[in-house]
This record gives sequence, C-alpha cells and structure tokens, in this order.
Amino acid sequence: MTRPTFAYIDIEALRANALWLKQHCLGSKLMCVVKADAYGHDLKLIAPALSDIADGFAVAHCTEGLELRALNPTASILVLEGTFDAAELDAAYQHDLTVALTNTWQVRDYLAQPLDQRPTVWIKADTGMHRLGLSETQLNALCRDNRLPQDTVLFTHFSDADTDAEKTALQLARLTRLGERHKLMMSAANSPACLMHPNTHLDWVRPGYSLYGGSPLAHIEENLRPVMSVYTRIHSIRSLAVGECVGYGSTWRAERVSKIATLPIGYADGYPRSIKSGTKVWLHNQFAPVVGRVSMDLLTIDVTDIPVAKAGDLVEVWGNHMTLHALANHNELSGYEIMARIPKRLPRSGNWLL
Repeated sequence: MTRPTFAYIDIEALRANALWLKQHCLGSKLMCVVKADAYGHDLKLIAPALSDIADGFAVAHCTEGLELRALNPTASILVLEGTFDAAELDAAYQHDLTVALTNTWQVRDYLAQPLDQRPTVWIKADTGMHRLGLSETQLNALCRDNRLPQDTVLFTHFSDADTDAEKTALQLARLTRLGERHKLMMSAANSPACLMHPNTHLDWVRPGYSLYGGSPLAHIEENLRPVMSVYTRIHSIRSLAVGECVGYGSTWRAERVSKIATLPIGYADGYPRSIKSGTKVWLHNQFAPVVGRVSMDLLTIDVTDIPVAKAGDLVEVWGNHMTLHALANHNELSGYEIMARIPKRLPRSGNWLL
C-alpha cells in the first residue's frame, strides 16, 4: 500500500496566479522564479505549466539552470547567482543560459571569454541589500570600458519591499539612475514589490513566492490562490483519559476525556517540528488542533469535537482552508522556508491521488 501523505499541486491555480501577475504588472515581462525546485513544488510539474505564460525563468545556480534547460529547450533562463568558475561559464554559453554578474571576479571571468563565447548577462547592482551586486563605481567602469550586448539587463533586489516603502524607493532611485545613465533595461520587483509598488515593475518583474499563491504581505492577496495543498489520512484513533499525555516530552495533557487521531506526516515530510499545539488542520469541514510535539513521521490531532472522525479520513494539513500563510504566522515561521524545505520524500502530484 502507498503511504497516504502527499502534496497536491493545483496547476490551474498556478496558471491563474501567473496570468494575474502578468496582468497586474502590465507592460513588464514576467520572469517566473523557479529556484529551489520551484519553491518546493517540483520543477518538473511547474515549468511546463508556465511555458506559454512566462517570458523567462529564474533559477539560483547553473545546476538548476541545466535541469530546467532539459525540460524546456527554448526558454529564457536566468541564473541569479551567476557562475562559480570557467567551466560553469562555458556550460552556460553552451546551453544558452543567461548569467548574472554579481561581483568583480565574475566580471573578470566573463571578460576573459572570447567575444563569440560569452553568454547573455544580467548585471546586478548593489543598491542597498548588500549581499551581491556591483557598486556604482564598479558598474560604471564595466559599462564604460566594455561593450555589453544590447539585451543586457541591469537588476537589483529589494531588501524591505514588504515593510519599508522609503528604503524601497531609495533602492529604486539608485537602480534607475544607473540604468538610465547606461541605457540598460532594468528589473527590480520581487513578489512584495509586484503587489505593493507599481513604479518598481520596470522592464522585467521577478515574482517567486506570490506565483505559488504565498502571501509576502501581512494580509492575503485575494487574487492569488494557493498552489500546494498537503494531505494525509488518519492512521488511527485512541482515547485518552483526563491527565494523560501524548507525544515526546509529554508537552500536551488532556484536560477532558479526549479522542486523539494520529496522522502519518511529520517533520521529515516538511511539517515543521516547531509547530505549536493548537495549530489547526482541516477535516470533515472543520478545524482540529494539533496536540503534542511533531515527530519525524507522525502528528497527533485532537478530534474530540469531530465524533465522525475515523481511520482513513482525509485531512488537509495545509492548503485552501488552513493556508500556509496562517500556518506560518501562527507559529512565527516563514512560509518561504516551509515551502523550500519540503523534501523529495513527500510526493507531489498535479492530479488528485484520492
């Protein structure tokens, strides 16, 4: 028998999100960010579903870029971290990957390549996040001394687009000043900037989290639908007397005669170990609280108030009812991190496995 724990990937919701973002950012090309196995959603499911909507795809590094190229021979693919050595730079050229130039040694390696063997590039400007990117002085020198292809894009990344409009405006001003000076196309908007700051949309937008229906803002964006729902089925049910405990560390104690259901999902499946008792799951059209600690492979919930619950019943761990946004906020976690850390152990499917 197959373990009844899986992630359902709603392809229709994914496409609807992408189309809405493209319309919302009208006039900008849509770069769909599919790094980290499409934010844990399975690149093999996500990339083909977006091939007729996306103007390009962004990945973190060349290995991801080559995996995507095998799935889509013609897509525009941007490698956000750039290349790490000459062999990767050559592979990027051979497989038509666009690479980011994010520091001086990448610029040096790129300029050392023969003109007819240089891949397309995006140049990253450090406008205030201070992780990657060329300084204004370095960028001016590159653009002054070397002819760049006409399709070169200057880009940056916002550090606080969801919380600090003033800093976002400052970063945007720094980018646009440089882009206009050197007559380059520009890109800046990540998910929160796509939703909150229309003036940042420029030539290309690069949504990631919002593409998958995640809310990068304090509130839910009603036009975006969750793409991933995680399901399991009740493994077994037992009764606990008043005062009895459940799970490691005996962190939860029954204050009434309780009916406890065990679910075959745990932190090895990507459900965080730090989840608090009282976090909700959804079954029989109502919520039930998690009780006790999350184990590696198992989770316990209190179904005392759901008398019809029985072994084999379907449970939504997160999805359309118990949203990932609510799950993360209740537990002071990052929805981005939960998505990205879902292991291969949890099967993904674009079709119902019920």
